[in-house]
Amino acid sequence: MKMNKLFVAVFFVAMVGLGMSSCGGDDSPAGKTTTQNGGNEGGGNEGGGNESGGNEGGGNEGGGTPMTKAEQTDLLESTARELIAMAPASDFEEFTTMFKEVRNTNAKGVENWAEAIFEKTKVALGGENLTYSYEDEYYASYSYTRNFKAAYEVANYKGHFEVQNGEWTLVQENVDDLKFTFKDSKNVTWVLRAVATGPFKKVHMLDLRNRNYESSYDGNKSVYKNYTDYIQCIIDIPKTLTVTLTKNGTQMVSTTVNATLSDITGEEFNISRNDISANVAISVKDYKIDVSQVTYKHNASASVNVKVTKGSKQMLTAAVSGELSGLPSVNVSAFSGTFDSNVWEYADAGAVVKVDILGKVQLQGTVKKIHTLVDKFQAAKKNRGSETAFKSYVKDANEFFDLGLFFNNKSVKQSTIYLEPFEQTGYRYAYNNGNWSYQPYKYWKSDLVIKFGDESTYSTMASYFSKDNFRSVYGDIDTLIDSYSHLIEK
Repeated sequence: MKMNKLFVAVFFVAMVGLGMSSCGGDDSPAGKTTTQNGGNEGGGNEGGGNESGGNEGGGNEGGGTPMTKAEQTDLLESTARELIAMAPASDFEEFTTMFKEVRNTNAKGVENWAEAIFEKTKVALGGENLTYSYEDEYYASYSYTRNFKAAYEVANYKGHFEVQNGEWTLVQENVDDLKFTFKDSKNVTWVLRAVATGPFKKVHMLDLRNRNYESSYDGNKSVYKNYTDYIQCIIDIPKTLTVTLTKNGTQMVSTTVNATLSDITGEEFNISRNDISANVAISVKDYKIDVSQVTYKHNASASVNVKVTKGSKQMLTAAVSGELSGLPSVNVSAFSGTFDSNVWEYADAGAVVKVDILGKVQLQGTVKKIHTLVDKFQAAKKNRGSETAFKSYVKDANEFFDLGLFFNNKSVKQSTIYLEPFEQTGYRYAYNNGNWSYQPYKYWKSDLVIKFGDESTYSTMASYFSKDNFRSVYGDIDTLIDSYSHLIEK
C-alpha cells in the first residue's frame, strides 16, 4: 500500500514521511507517551539555515508575498489530487489477463537454465577449509568453507522460451537475444525481449554467500557435510541493454539502459579512482520515465535527474547533485561483504535537491556536510535527557540544511522545513518504593516542522499532512489503491 501511495502522490507521501522523522527514539510502552508543549525558543534557526536555497535568487526577493497557510493547503491538495487522477488503473487494464495467466505458469525451467549458465562460470579459489568436525561411533559432522569466483555474463543469457503445457520451455538456442513468448486466453501474443550490446565491461560488484549440505550413510555411521561457499561475483555490464514488451507486435513497454564505465583496470571499481555515467529510459504506453545524467566522478561529484511524463504532460521531476571529496581507496565490491570501516567518515559531502510536481509545487534546497549533519542527529539522540544539550545539537543541525516549498517555479519561499525540539513524557518499567511499575520520565525528541512563509504558524509535518487536513487526497489514494487491487484480482 505504501508503494502505491508513493507512486500516485510522490510529493504528498514524501512530506508525510518527512514529518514522521525524528532524532529521538521512544522507549515508552504503546499508548503511554504524550507530547508536551516545548520548542526551541526561537525554532532552532527558525528557517532551517540561510535563505539562499530558493529558486533563482532565493528567499522572497523579487517574488511577492508568501501565501497563507490556508492558501498553501488548497494548492497542495489540488496538486496532489491532479497527480493521482493522472494514473488511473484503467490505463493498465489491458495487461491484466496476461499478468494473471503468466503468474500461473511454471518457470522452473528458466531458473534451471539460468543457474546452469552461472554455474559454468564458477572457478574454485583454493580447496576446502575445515572449520568444524565432530565424530563418534554413529555420527559424524563436518563444516567447510569454500571460495569461488563466478560471473553473470549477460552475453551468455540468450535463448527463446515459450509456454508448453503450462511450463516455460527453451525452444531455440544460438540466437542473439533473450525472448519469452506467451499467448493468453484471448489469443493475444505477448513477447518480452532483451538485447544486450557491447562493449562489455567485467566488474566485481558483489559477493555472495551460499550454504548447502550433503548427507550419506557409511556403514553404521551417518555423515553430514555442511558447506559455506563465498562467491566473488563478476557482472558483465553491457554498453546498452534494451528490454521491450509487445502485444500482437505493438510495443507496450520499453526500457533502455546505457552505461559507461571509465578508467577501470582489472575487475574492480574503486570509488576513489573510477567514474561511471548512465541513463535509463522507460516507457509504459503513454507514461515515460527518464533517468538522465546519472554520473559519479571520483572524489568530485555525483548527480541524478528523473523525469516522469504522461503524454506531453510532465508529472514529476527530481534532481539531486552533490560534491564528494576525501573518499578512501575502496572497491564497490567491499560494500557487499564484511566491510567494517565506514567509508563515509572520510567524506563530508553536500547536496542540492529539487522535486517538482506538475510544475506547481517544488520542494528544494541544500544540505551541507551530510556526515556532520548525521553526527549532530546522533549527538542529540544521545543527549535527549538534557534540554540544553539536545536543543543545542538540534540548532546546530538546522544550520546544515535549507529546505523549503516553492510554488509555480517562483522565487518566493512559501514554507520552510526544519527541525524543532519537543519535550516528551514517557513511561518505563522501574522499581520504586518496593514495587515495580510504569514510572513517568521526561526526554526530548525532534520532529521536522513546516513553518509557513507568512509567519502565521508552524506544524509538525505528520500533523499537517494528516488525513484530517487532506481528507479528499487520502480518499483519492484509497480509491486508486482499491481500483488497482481490483485490477490485479480480475
